[in-house]
Amino acid sequence: MKKSKNLVLITLLLSCATAVTGQKKMLLGGSGWNKIVIIDKETKTIEWEHPINPGEECNCVDYTKDGKVLYAYRSGAKLIDKDKNTIWDFKVNPETEELQTAKQLPDGGFLIGIAGSPLRIVELDKKGNKRSEITYNTGIADKHGQLRIIEKTPEKTYLVPLMESGKILEIDQKGNLINTIQAVGNVFSAKMLGKKQILVSCGDGHCYQIFDRKGKLLKQISQDEYENVKLLFVAEIAPWKNNLFITNWSGHSSHQSEPTLIEVTPDNKIVWSLDDKSVFKNISSVKLIP
Repeated sequence: MKKSKNLVLITLLLSCATAVTGQKKMLLGGSGWNKIVIIDKETKTIEWEHPINPGEECNCVDYTKDGKVLYAYRSGAKLIDKDKNTIWDFKVNPETEELQTAKQLPDGGFLIGIAGSPLRIVELDKKGNKRSEITYNTGIADKHGQLRIIEKTPEKTYLVPLMESGKILEIDQKGNLINTIQAVGNVFSAKMLGKKQILVSCGDGHCYQIFDRKGKLLKQISQDEYENVKLLFVAEIAPWKNNLFITNWSGHSSHQSEPTLIEVTPDNKIVWSLDDKSVFKNISSVKLIP
């Protein structure tokens, strides 16, 4: 009996140790915050940080397959290593353009989204050299009212959320518009959720929406549907298995007591949150690191 109890205890201890070591790291950034950081999800402590210069705006961060940090900073996108050495730095003209999307593609290349007249979608190869570019006239004169985070679909089209109009455009590789979805609010990001659904974060619409590929609304979660937490400006949302990590950006709100990042389950339960505003400011982008 004692041996059996000991085995059970050892098993439980090993399970706990596995759970702790299995906790995810997170790369965070945000418009109005003067740094990007990597934190430990379990302890909520900063393990690595990199400054963002005054006047720069980071709305998109990514962590590459080989352990480098990629981020957009309004007038460019930069790939750095953990020692903060620059691998490449892709710049745009800040007078006429804003670079808001910088993501690694599944093939190891990179996706760059640039607001301007016209909007530009650029792909870079693994070394940061341009391999393709398409343009599209959004009809939105204010570059800051155009895109934030775009995504490339498995069909090699691009999902482009337009903040000012609340529309998500699907554009092919020749720059042709093939579909439009009308969402609410000033949409921040549009991401594939599996193969058949599109997850849209709706900014000051204080909600997120899920559509099918044809644009039919399947689900909407609004600001009062989470117990004790209000959704403010819903910026980037990161799916993780069945849960969602929602960045709750507070830059447009007087409600500064709300958590800046929450993890929610499919049945709308909050199972984790980041609340310390003295440490974590205005998060609008999150990348989960295994």
